Amino acid sequence: MKRIMLRLLLLLTGISSSFANSVGNPIWETKLNEVLNEIIIAHKIPGMSVAILENNEVVYQKGFGIAIVGQSKPVDEFSRFRAASITKLLTAQAVMMLVEQNKLKLDQTIGHYLPQFKGSEITIYHLLTHSSGFTDQVKPGLKERRISEYLHQVAKIKKLSQPGAVFSYSDTGFNILGAIISNVSGMSYVQYIEKFILQPLALKNTGFYDDVTVDAEPHYKGTPIPKHQQRPYDRSFAPSEGLITNVSDLITWTKATMLMKTLLLDKNSYEKMLEPQIKTSWGEIWMGLGWQVYQSDNGQVARHPGSVRGYKSLLLMYPQQKRAIVILTNSSHTPRFEVAKTIEKILASHQSKQH
Repeated sequence: MKRIMLRLLLLLTGISSSFANSVGNPIWETKLNEVLNEIIIAHKIPGMSVAILENNEVVYQKGFGIAIVGQSKPVDEFSRFRAASITKLLTAQAVMMLVEQNKLKLDQTIGHYLPQFKGSEITIYHLLTHSSGFTDQVKPGLKERRISEYLHQVAKIKKLSQPGAVFSYSDTGFNILGAIISNVSGMSYVQYIEKFILQPLALKNTGFYDDVTVDAEPHYKGTPIPKHQQRPYDRSFAPSEGLITNVSDLITWTKATMLMKTLLLDKNSYEKMLEPQIKTSWGEIWMGLGWQVYQSDNGQVARHPGSVRGYKSLLLMYPQQKRAIVILTNSSHTPRFEVAKTIEKILASHQSKQH
């Protein structure tokens, strides 16, 4: 009866997609559940959460495994993980908000906003595209340090190259962007993200170190990582890796971004962020503004993986296909790209049977 009602509702609302019309059919979900369970067992992944957006609608949210080996707490779609470098996408989005408000300029040098870098030729654009020449020699610290202290340490380090010369992935560049966001907005980086991204989208289970706790503890080869060996929480690194979230919230943010919701940015800003800017050292992948972009047989793909000790994550967005995949795990050895390809194959197989 429920399946009949769902099909009737889809017809009444004019949803013509073959995928949407079969949401009530559990066959593809059952297959996906089976395969994902096999993956976490084969790769000793304690816990994994997956969410899928299809035709701009959330069609799948599910957790697998447990939050910590030796305990019985299960992982579900609301379990919080460290999202690691996926954080950079929100940082880039915040930068573009301030660009729209004329508080930042992409071609302005960073010394204009931060005195530690006075005289530097590095611009906001260079930081967003990982072409600043900054390396990641300054690591997150166990001891509390001021962000200004971190910036002074970074400013003393010799650059890898001249700004704009080569691509070199850098957490440091996004940490600097976070400091700039704070400087021009008059708020801390975390406060700005919470007020202008998390709260408007009602992402109540997402936040940073001081406000939100992690549910899924980090693991290495199926074994929990002791506290003293975990990647430290450092406020200076919040803009590059500090986000704590679940797939339910993250797929909501992804949907708003893919639909180019003016609640966050103007359409022109969304589009600019997805334009290829600097070629990376990863084959045919280019840097947009924050996003890593490339072309597939089905159109553009925009992505960002994340990795800190004991966690692997991946966000994939397919704008032309109106599809997105979010994967969060608490294992250093998750084959996240293999997981994503598996999901894509199952979805493609399902759709082909509908035609």
